Amino acid sequence: MRLERFERIMGGVCAPNDFLASGVSCGIKDGEKLDLALVYSETPSVAAGVFTTNNVKAAPVLLTRERVPGSAVRTVVINSGCANALTGKKGMEDAAEMVRTVEDLLGLVEGQALVCSTGHISEYLPMENVVKGIERGVSELSPGGNSDAAKAIMTTDTYPKELAVEIEIGGEMVRLGAMAKGSGMIHPGMATLISIITTDMPLVLDEAQDLLKKAVEWSFNRISVDGAQSTNDTVLMLANGAALTDDYEVSGEEKELFFEALCWLTGNLAMALVKDGEGAAKHIRIVVNGAVDDRSAVEAARAIANSNLVKSAFHGEIPGWGRIAAAAGSADIEFDQDNLDIYIGENKVVSGGEVSSYDSGVIARMLARDEIEITVDLGSGGGSAYFLTTDLSEKYIKINASEKS
Repeated sequence: MRLERFERIMGGVCAPNDFLASGVSCGIKDGEKLDLALVYSETPSVAAGVFTTNNVKAAPVLLTRERVPGSAVRTVVINSGCANALTGKKGMEDAAEMVRTVEDLLGLVEGQALVCSTGHISEYLPMENVVKGIERGVSELSPGGNSDAAKAIMTTDTYPKELAVEIEIGGEMVRLGAMAKGSGMIHPGMATLISIITTDMPLVLDEAQDLLKKAVEWSFNRISVDGAQSTNDTVLMLANGAALTDDYEVSGEEKELFFEALCWLTGNLAMALVKDGEGAAKHIRIVVNGAVDDRSAVEAARAIANSNLVKSAFHGEIPGWGRIAAAAGSADIEFDQDNLDIYIGENKVVSGGEVSSYDSGVIARMLARDEIEITVDLGSGGGSAYFLTTDLSEKYIKINASEKS
């Protein structure tokens, strides 16, 4: 994605006009680690959302889905360290108390607050601490609170992930900001993470929802670390329109520019999530060409990205073309194996469904790199897609073997 049409700026979710944020410690995590974040718009926002497609959904997902899409949302409260999933009636009551508390403290009406949670499954929130944390978070809302907010939503992430860009529309600077968390339990089937996107672009409800869904599809839905889908996946976008006057009519070209910036934002955050994958030693880009259509290419790329055999091969720095071919063949799509070509980098290792001659030294050097690209050409049409994934390491197993849920 080109950067010439817009400029990267500082500020994360606070970069757009009239957005404030905070991140505080409320005792969900051990010690003084930040574990509760607030993002707040000083003016009502159109809110769009994309949520997990997992049949097991956490309480905050169920509550927020009832309010999104929404036309007058003002704030999102996010806690980390506890997913508030598999918590039954009490979990729903706790999620409702979180939004009610922040609405009361900010003088909002019911329905103007959203909630997200991330962390351990089947644990109850320490609500006395959470309420005190929300009180402190509201008191600390500021235009510079974005970095603390990005830190407060982290779980096994090793660093906070935030970005912001600005574009010129109608002679004014329109800004987009975002933060995201995600390291393990990343698998396409919605968005694979918690991410909050803010913008001062004026958007109508259906338009905001459509743009977000499309941006998520080619960014957050094209990454996989472990093939495990979360119960809490949520991406929210708040658009308060503060950058332009109410009577300004945004042109089709300007909307396209906004969408390009949104895709750049989500695409780069998605890449950051993969690079911070739990225990990952290698980052792998899978390109599938020659599919019957784009959907088929996505399915083939997803099957390869989620194959533990493929991921283990790359961790062991072996070519694994048989595993790649088998994974592509396991996808529910049509292609003729006699047309199958596979490349590691620019080096063809399978040609027309058979192993081809290759320089083993060159391939070994390619596989020793931290970043590897494989290309699979199905030879069946013009469909293409890409996926980002990681290797499967001993460190990943150790991290997840020690988790309680």
